[in-house]
Amino acid sequence: MIAKLLGVIDLLAALSIILLKFNLGTSFALIIAIVLLIKSLLFIFNIVSIIDIISVVFIFLAIFGIFTVVTWIAFFWLLQKAVFSLLS
Repeated sequence: MIAKLLGVIDLLAALSIILLKFNLGTSFALIIAIVLLIKSLLFIFNIVSIIDIISVVFIFLAIFGIFTVVTWIAFFWLLQKAVFSLLS
């Protein structure tokens, strides 16, 4: 049950990147980025959480309109984590 909840957070974070690309959902992305950061800090000693923190940095950059290739890598990272969490 907890894994599915964490998967939903990852899915919402990936969705926020897509919304930000179309200049939508800035407040939504900010809230989800903060939630993802808190989730990542709870499991800070895990390499996956460190990559999540890096993803949060790129979500914050996307909020300010800065999109790079790494932003899309973060999108696919969060999306695949969400899919695996929700299917497990």
